[in-house]
Amino acid sequence: MVSIIIPLKKDQGYLQPCVEACFGQYGVEMEVIVLPDEPEEVVDSRVIQEATGPVSPARKRNRGAELAKGEILAFIDDDTRPVEGWLEAALPHFNDPKVAAVGGPSITPRIDPFWAQVSGAVYESWMMSGNAVHRYRPGVACCVDDYPSCNLLVRRTAFKMVNGFGTDFWPGEDTEFCLALVKAGFRICYEPTAVIEHHRRPSLRKHFIQLANYGLHRGYFAKRYPETSRRLPYFLPSTLVVGGTGLLALVLLGPTPFQWVFEFLAILYFMLAAASLAEKPFRLILPAVCVIFASHVVYGVAFLRGLAAARLPEEKASVAGSPCR
Repeated sequence: MVSIIIPLKKDQGYLQPCVEACFGQYGVEMEVIVLPDEPEEVVDSRVIQEATGPVSPARKRNRGAELAKGEILAFIDDDTRPVEGWLEAALPHFNDPKVAAVGGPSITPRIDPFWAQVSGAVYESWMMSGNAVHRYRPGVACCVDDYPSCNLLVRRTAFKMVNGFGTDFWPGEDTEFCLALVKAGFRICYEPTAVIEHHRRPSLRKHFIQLANYGLHRGYFAKRYPETSRRLPYFLPSTLVVGGTGLLALVLLGPTPFQWVFEFLAILYFMLAAASLAEKPFRLILPAVCVIFASHVVYGVAFLRGLAAARLPEEKASVAGSPCR
């Protein structure tokens, strides 16, 4: 049996299609558990709902696991929609007792509006996501040690063994959780055909806010969880910001050769960004190239802030309260 657990603050108009798609996974015994801050109107009477109040997604997921009856806990977000065959593709991996979790790609729905499509194209670009691009488009089946909780299935016994999600970080609670599974000797599998659709941010402002949160937490995690976060790709946007700013200063103050170097590197950068979008519709390429550059800057600056932070805001807030686990 699979327990699908959906934490949310409040319904943004995506919850009903998400629930319908969950119950559309044929051939699998399941239950769907919805955990909003306040009670939501859910049309399907089969849904199990519990209002949690304004607590973190980690606490909502832990509460969902307490309510669950399934052997497999399937964590998704309310703005996702599992495609047909999602569970059928993921569940066979659990035949191996060493596999504790399975994740799959979260692709951008075709019905998303233009700027959400641009945001999706940016995440699906290897220029932006590097070796984590398989999170946003189907890649090659492999083992991973860090995976987002918007499409993550977990063996119930393994979840209990590591005491569930142990932090109030958001985003980033899944980084700590996956690391705990790996340290316990389990494997996490990436299954490229276990696909969900994940709505992207509908505006550039919200896209950059999300990127800033990612960068801030990953920069902090480079110190807190170096096993999976102190990796070169996460430092590259900050290197771009610092190196690009320094080179631009030399162009403005120094001799001509620095200008040639700057121009060459700038042209190369934008050519690579465009090449990483080669499979996208032409109308998305130019806006996405510009957003990739801006995203690198936003992420890079936020990463440096996280690297310099003594504690993050949600960590400070939870110090005086009860532990998440």
